[in-house]
Amino acid sequence: MHKTHLTIFTLFVFALTILGCASTANSAPAKIAQAVSPETVSVNVAAQATDMFPLPTPRQQATTALYLPSTATAAAAQTLTATLTSTAVITTTTTPTPTAPPRLPLRDDLPPLTLQDFPRPPNDNGLGIHFIASGYYDQAELDKQIARMQELHLKWATVVYTDENHLEIAARKFSEAGIFVVWRKTLKPFQRYFAWQRDIDIIKKYNLPPYMQLYNEAELEVEWDDHPQDRDQYILNLLTAAKDVYNAGGYPGIQLLDEDWLREFINQVYARQGEALFHRMFFIPHAYGVNHPPAYQQDTTGVLGFRAYATIFYKRLGFVPPFIVGEGGWKIDSQEDNRFPKVSEELHRDYTLAVYDWFRTGKLSNGAALPDYLFAFNMWMLAGGDEAGAWYDSFAGNRTLTIEAVKKIPPFVRKFSWDN
Repeated sequence: MHKTHLTIFTLFVFALTILGCASTANSAPAKIAQAVSPETVSVNVAAQATDMFPLPTPRQQATTALYLPSTATAAAAQTLTATLTSTAVITTTTTPTPTAPPRLPLRDDLPPLTLQDFPRPPNDNGLGIHFIASGYYDQAELDKQIARMQELHLKWATVVYTDENHLEIAARKFSEAGIFVVWRKTLKPFQRYFAWQRDIDIIKKYNLPPYMQLYNEAELEVEWDDHPQDRDQYILNLLTAAKDVYNAGGYPGIQLLDEDWLREFINQVYARQGEALFHRMFFIPHAYGVNHPPAYQQDTTGVLGFRAYATIFYKRLGFVPPFIVGEGGWKIDSQEDNRFPKVSEELHRDYTLAVYDWFRTGKLSNGAALPDYLFAFNMWMLAGGDEAGAWYDSFAGNRTLTIEAVKKIPPFVRKFSWDN
């Protein structure tokens, strides 16, 4: 009798050891742990070779069950468990399983896109700018500002709009100019919007791709007006907007500043089985340089800071979606870091040219190759009377040196790895 108890106890400890190891091995979410496919590696080869995330080796690519116990181990554990439960009474405590969030209802007739599939403007050079800060403009204002953009040979813009009337006018004007737009509806993080389909139909009517930015800088308390800042509420609003834009045939543009907020957004998409969203969305980093030079990379407070977000996407998705910098560059007289000089008119010109030169030379300021996923860099900003960073009509005067230098950039078409 004593030997029987000892045998059961020994088997019980052994089973717990095996099961415990299997449980630990399964702790990572399956979607994050899965191996990278050869197709994914092919699409992102330029980014992998030059960016912050590592290039997968063939051995890693061939691994298909990084976090799963072997079949033999699992079978042994099941046999031991069955033996124990048939010969002894074991008291266990059942932990309630959390209720899974509802599935994200995405249409199933849209194919996944690679970087090469996303639309880009004719003679794309990757050069862009943020349009005026206000979403209110008439035809005369649009004509004036778009003419300035054409003189600068810019092909991309971030444009704020307030309602369908302004959107209708702007879409027609930008289409006529051959400029592709990231459209940002005026919207606060605590608000929901229910007319994405109508807005996307307007944009498509003028043969522009519906790149739709969903909210803006929600991590900043100022964006919440008098409402309490609530990340969980915002993520739910963002998921709803992304779902609606996706189902309307648009490209959902995710704009986040905080890396943890981005990770939580990705987690929530996975939890709702909405992975299809990842293959038709794009990301909108804000890449301000403060008074750091273009090659600065000690932290993310520089124009190269967008690479940290690319690392997150690659580690969690296995690929990087298109990036379009929605705001970035330098503001005159910035002097946040006393290790570097204040941004003068000359430095504003030189720094801006250095970033625009990424797309002409195919090299970032730190010497790395320009990644395929970086589609455009929209500088802050074209015009605005109360904007220190505005190139035109600013209370600090026009950025004349920058304007004239950009006008003199020779025409070129940006090259991707698949163009070679």
